[in-house]
Amino acid sequence: MTSLHEAPGAPTLLDGGMGTALVARGLPQGALPEEWLLARPDAIAEVHADHARAGAEIVLTCTFNLAAPRLAQRLDPPRVEELAAIAVRLARGAAPGARVAGALGPTGLAAPGRPAPIRSLAAGYGRAARALAAAGADLLWLETQHDRAEARLALVAARATGLDAVVTFTALGDGATLSDGTSVEEALLAMASLGASAVGVNCGAPGAALGALAAWAKATLPVPFVAKPSPGLPGAVRSPDAFAAELRPALAAGVALVGGCCGASGDHLRALAAGWRAPR
Repeated sequence: MTSLHEAPGAPTLLDGGMGTALVARGLPQGALPEEWLLARPDAIAEVHADHARAGAEIVLTCTFNLAAPRLAQRLDPPRVEELAAIAVRLARGAAPGARVAGALGPTGLAAPGRPAPIRSLAAGYGRAARALAAAGADLLWLETQHDRAEARLALVAARATGLDAVVTFTALGDGATLSDGTSVEEALLAMASLGASAVGVNCGAPGAALGALAAWAKATLPVPFVAKPSPGLPGAVRSPDAFAAELRPALAAGVALVGGCCGASGDHLRALAAGWRAPR
């Protein structure tokens, strides 16, 4: 696969939101998207295909909860290896020209006032990362992280597979601080120093603050910066053009990999990419 390290030219276009797209297709309240890997794989493939048609060059597998205990609460046994294999196959088939990133979100085991349980986290992330690597993922993508200690354990597990690993954080409402009190900048520097191939933020708001963070990252970080903000949740989703306009400060600052999180459809990706290349 092509390295994630920055090269001259346009940013790499990432995909949009999976969970909100499945909700729009009827995913029941309280269900996990991974359940549809078994029950409705066609719906997951449709989302990947929508993002691929818009030009996404990297698509994230539908495995956000693969390392989390909540998966076992909905699927007993959790069938981690089977789900990873289905998820990678669906992404590869629906987006044949894109790189497939094995996605892993936070486990819910680390929270303010509750230290990250090292053994449980290492075991959960280790099994999930190995399953995604064995299934043929091109890289691993640790997203929506909010606790620096948990992110570190996830990154160690991901790097043990030999694949490139990307880490993105989701900050509190102020956009500047993680739930454990760490500043976003400190967390990004820490993950870069531990061997992440790219670092960044996801599921926050686009706009001036993200542009300022992208400018800091361009001047400071030794690895590419990722911006995957959210246009909004159902009922309050920014239009594609508005989303693209609010991302211009980050693009002007030199963000290397850019896409959308919750609420972002293929139309949002097309609007975003229109400034630097024609969509497929």
